Order: sequence, then structure tokens, then C-alpha cells
Amino acid sequence: MSSAFAGTDLLTVMPDVSAYGYPADPAALSLDTGVPDVTSTGVPDLTSADLPDATALSDHAGDAVGHLGDAVGHVADQLHDMIVPAVLGLADLSGALLVTRLALRGTVALAAFNNKVAVEQEALSRRQASLETASACWRRAAEAAAGINARITVLGLDPSGPGDPPPPAPVQPVGVPLDLLWKRLAETDRVLRRAEAQHAARATARLPFDHARDPEHADWYDRLRERRRQTLIRYAEGGPAPETTEPERTALTALTEDDVLREGADLLAGLPLAFTSAGRELIDDCLREARRAVGRRPTAVRRYLDEAALIAHKESERALLAERARQDAALRLGALQAPAPEGVDQLPDASEAVTVLRRALRDGVAPSGADERTVRQALMTRSAALQRAYLVAALRRATERWGEGSVHARMDAEHWDFAPAAWGGRYWLRVRLTATGQARVFTMRRPVTPEEEADPATAAWDAERCAESSGYVEELGRLTEAQGVRAEFAWSSGQVRTGEPAPGLTESGRKPSSRRRPSPPRHQHHDH
Repeated sequence: MSSAFAGTDLLTVMPDVSAYGYPADPAALSLDTGVPDVTSTGVPDLTSADLPDATALSDHAGDAVGHLGDAVGHVADQLHDMIVPAVLGLADLSGALLVTRLALRGTVALAAFNNKVAVEQEALSRRQASLETASACWRRAAEAAAGINARITVLGLDPSGPGDPPPPAPVQPVGVPLDLLWKRLAETDRVLRRAEAQHAARATARLPFDHARDPEHADWYDRLRERRRQTLIRYAEGGPAPETTEPERTALTALTEDDVLREGADLLAGLPLAFTSAGRELIDDCLREARRAVGRRPTAVRRYLDEAALIAHKESERALLAERARQDAALRLGALQAPAPEGVDQLPDASEAVTVLRRALRDGVAPSGADERTVRQALMTRSAALQRAYLVAALRRATERWGEGSVHARMDAEHWDFAPAAWGGRYWLRVRLTATGQARVFTMRRPVTPEEEADPATAAWDAERCAESSGYVEELGRLTEAQGVRAEFAWSSGQVRTGEPAPGLTESGRKPSSRRRPSPPRHQHHDH
């Protein structure tokens, strides 16, 4: 039997792989992505600060496109496979696989997205364009979108208060050109930061005191809150999130009101965004008593401050754990509840895992034990199904670029046929992906009569087609690697198989293909 086989290894998820082959001509596409105008969105409780305009982020996006265009002028041939997906946008199959892989990594990976969107956008303009760089840019963009969407989901769990800006719409990366996707991510992150800062400001608005309870010290209390307010403003402007640190302790035995003010301000400024009002009253009491003790019981001031710090630390830790559990649940839910990419068979049922994750999202408690195993199994099963669909699509795409004037037709979800134009339609190659992920290629021939079978010319044609098949299979390995899949085929010469070709694989109506055959990449790297 004349055939080839190869194990398949997914090296890199290329951005433009769908279950339906190659997209349409990029020149015919409209690039209007409907990026919303968010320049007027504000955080009412923080109005005394001048927040930056989103046009600066838009300028970064324009610069990125300009630099990328300059690079294209120098290496146009090498960049063909980067620019096409960059213009067309992320394909649904590639996007679904990237998000599912991210969901398997969970909160450790998700935590990296909060402060990197604008940085990544700027980095895009400085990177040397290459096939691997294109894949990395798309992977980062798709993962950043998933991380932002998880934050939006968690933010939506809390009811809005007076003056709260509306949360932004989730970012849909599929079909959006790369430069505009980064612009949308940066603008969405900006709106989201404002909304998160507003929620945090409202949650701690009464920290540490109500003026009505101690009007004589209203100015002192306002100064105590100012550090917290400035921290939230910096976060809304793109700075780091509040972080709990150990307050600098004053070594003096007799502490003054200024000492209490400094330590208390540091303490309140570091409360995380997710901090709730659950421990607010206890912190209020400790800081209030620390100020009062300055003139009454100086030796008790340190005890009250230490107690306030201990409460803040414990409540902050609890709030952060709940926030991480909710964001992780939102990320995983997004992956498991996303519809199957077009052209992909129905994905495995994940209803049990979805129930577990909805409970985690509601309660802020990460699943453990059997529940966690249920969720991971659902994610791994979905990832395996999407990876298999990706492998099939990558192999099909490779055969579509197999030769000028060739014809290909899909037989079913795992089999497709390819006929070089020079073979005249009597012979063709059949490609299939086995249940174990092995790629197989067979030399096929239409049925012949007994007389034709006995004709020496038939045996000669069989031998010639088998010899040519080995060349096509060798090329297939290189073309498949350009789709992010390693498939090192081993060829075995023998007799051709007899059968009927897939519908559509006809001898007439063939037109030479205008697709340029891609140059295989010099290096490929595994996704992490």
C-alpha cells in the first residue's frame, strides 16, 4: 500500500485557522470594527483629578500600525502570513483554542494581564515582524481579551451605585484586525479601571470616619482618606493596583496625631480594590481610638494601630482570595460556555463543571477536591476536542496550498481528498486524521475494469503516481509546520488504494490556484 503516516504535535496556535479553510481576499474586507468612543467616561467620586484622554492610546495604536507598515515594506514576502491574519482578524477556531488553554492555566496567568495591555500595544510597534512574532502577538491579544472579560464579569456581580460608570462591553477578539484589537483592549481596560476604581471608592467611602460623628476633626479625617483617593486615581489612570504593605512603624514611645495619620493613611491606601465594607467598622474603631488615645493614653496608641493593621491584613487577604476565585471562575466559564466555532462538531458537555463554576463565581470560593477535578476534566476535554479540530483544519489548509491547479474536497470531518491538476482526476491523495491524532496519507485511484487492471500501462501509472506522492507528502510536512503543527511523515511505497473520491473532486472545472505557497518558518516554538 502506498501511504505515509506521521504523529502530529501542535507547536503554535496560528491566528487565522478556521474549520473552513482560508478566508476571503483581505482587500475586500471592511476594517470598521466599531471601537466605542470612551473618552467621556468618568469616575464621579474622583472628579478632582484630570484623567487622561483615550486619544493617547489611539495614537499608540496608530503608531503601531505605522511601524508595522514600514516593516512590511522591507520584508513583504516573509510577512505575508502575518499581515493576512493581522488584517482579517483572529479566526474563531484559533481564538477558542487559545482561550481554553489559558483557562487551564488559571489565575496565575490571568494576574499578568491587569497592567500590560497598553505596554503590549506599544511593544507591537517595536517588534520585528516574523511568523513566530505574529503568533505570539495574537496569543497575547486573545489572552488579554479573556482576562479583561473575566474582570468585567466579576465587576458586574456588584450592583451599581449612584454615579457609577457603566461597565464596558466584553471584548470579542474574533474577526478584529490586530492593531484595532489592541486599541480596543486598551480603551476597554481604561473604562474598566475607572469602573473598578469607582466601585472601590464607594466600598471604602466611609473609611475611616463619618464627619458627623466627629466634626471637629473633619480636616484630619479627610487627610487620612486622601492617600486612598490618590491611589485609586493612579489606578484609574493606568497605574498599579493598591497593594497591602506593612506600614512604616514609628519607633517613638509617644505617638502624635501626625504619626497616627501617616500610618493610618498608608494602611487605608493599600486596601485592595476588592476590599469590602465587612471589616470597615472595626478598622474605623481602631483608628478613631488611636487618635483619641494620643492625648489620653499614649501607651495604647500603638496597640490600636497594630490591631487596625491586623484587621486590614486579614480582610484584604480574604478579599483578594475571593476576587481571584471569582476571576478564575469567570475565565473558565467563558471558555466552557463559548459556542463551538463554526464548522466544528458539537463540543463535549460541560454542564456539571459550569454549575461548579457558577457557584464559585457567586460565593468567591475556589472549587476544590472533586469539584476542581470536574472543572479541569471539562477544560481538558474541551481543549483536546478543539486541538483535534485545529489539527484537522491545519492539515486541510496545508493541502490547499499543496500545488498549483490542484483540487480538494472534504469527504467528512476527518477525511479529505486532494488531486493535483496534472493527475487528470483518475488519481488523488486522501488525507485523514486518526482517533489517536496520527496523520495518514494514501495514494488513491478510481476503480478500473479487469481489462484495465491487466494492462501494463495501469501498473506503470500506479508506480509513477506513487513516486510523485512521496514528493507531495514531503512538501506537506513543511506546509503543515507553517500552520503551527509538526508532522514528520514516513513514506511507504506499495500499491495504490481503490475507491471513490469525495464529492466535488471532479476532473472538470479546475482553475489554477492563485495562492502563494508559504515559505516554512525557520523556527517554531511551543505555546506556554
